[in-house]
Amino acid sequence: MISPLSVRYSSEPILLKAYGDDEGGGGNDQGGGHGRRGGDDNNQGNDEGKHLFRKFFNFKQLERDDDQKKDTKKESAEPKPKTYDGYNFAKDGDTKRKEFNFAAVGDFGCSQNTKKTINNIEEKKPELVLPLGDLSYQSTADCWFDAMSPLKGKIMITLGFHDVNDGGSKLQQYEKSFGLDKLYGSVDYRHVHFVTMASESKFDVGSAQYKFINEDLKKASENKDTDWIVVTTYGPFYTSPSTHKAEKDLRDIYHPIFEKYNVDLVLQAHNHNYQRTFPISYNSDGDSSEPVVTKQNTTGYNNHTDGTVFALVGTGGESFYPLESQAPYVASQFGKFGFLNIDISNGNPHSTLSGTFYDNKGDEVLDQFTIEKEIKNADVHIQPEPPSASHASLASQNSNSNSNHDYLPSCNNCDK
Repeated sequence: MISPLSVRYSSEPILLKAYGDDEGGGGNDQGGGHGRRGGDDNNQGNDEGKHLFRKFFNFKQLERDDDQKKDTKKESAEPKPKTYDGYNFAKDGDTKRKEFNFAAVGDFGCSQNTKKTINNIEEKKPELVLPLGDLSYQSTADCWFDAMSPLKGKIMITLGFHDVNDGGSKLQQYEKSFGLDKLYGSVDYRHVHFVTMASESKFDVGSAQYKFINEDLKKASENKDTDWIVVTTYGPFYTSPSTHKAEKDLRDIYHPIFEKYNVDLVLQAHNHNYQRTFPISYNSDGDSSEPVVTKQNTTGYNNHTDGTVFALVGTGGESFYPLESQAPYVASQFGKFGFLNIDISNGNPHSTLSGTFYDNKGDEVLDQFTIEKEIKNADVHIQPEPPSASHASLASQNSNSNSNHDYLPSCNNCDK
């Protein structure tokens, strides 16, 4: 006989007729929902009819669970990551030979200490801000962008582990907000060449990043209008014993290149503390984790005779990492929230790079160093500039501080 069946597809019932006897001999159960007659005790229907029915109609495709529909709607309604406009550094290519200052710090987070660091930076009125990675530890970067809003238009980011590996949506926020087609690059500003590395991306010999960094530094070193070369990287080349170890592969590939093309300063993060080396050279004859110290003075360096200074500034606001001891090539180290301010003072024929770490508490100066060099293009006119806020603050600190101030020491690709 013919049994009418009602199968629910989407929201409307569909009436189907199947050929076959699905009538049981021992019961008189009439299923109200499907119009099915038969008994559970003695179900002796026509198997051939059931087979033909199932062959032509797929119940799994026709039936849709209401909860599944709700889940699908929920997934499609998830908001896209928010894009923030106007944060990116917009003065690339400024060739004025004027004094200026820039700020560098990494490992921000979104704490009250983070806000204090940002306020501290804002007070020094930098023309450029270099976040060194691990900007937000949350699922999005919203809180970091909100906190950094006073510094809009000045920011050139370096991305860290949590920025790249905590999910594609957060990475997309950075990429779209800063207009990034790749996570490494370079800019020129006031005769300083800034290079951003992406230590969380492929950087091995032969990679696209390797080729870019090598060619970019070569070009900058040959440019007579480039007075200083500053590199930012999240992964540290060198560190005193702390939570994270130095990244050996990164160091062995790039420090020799930095020496070849006279990189002046390398800014790092990842360990949540502050460390600054003496000028050092790559140790090609022994253990590369033990660089050659070229000058033991705590300040007063000459780029033409000394090596490169590496500063690890993971003091943006996230909790501190302990410093177990002090590496012999480290001139100063401590665990304090704050940032590293760099002043570029132009003269003829000399230019000076001055680094000052400002503590968030009381604006105390905890570390200070200078590098001096002769500019390549001596046939230039130096434009006088009134002292910046950071210059004025530094002068005030020097007048009230002791010149003999002592500074207390406090992965697969990493050193063992």
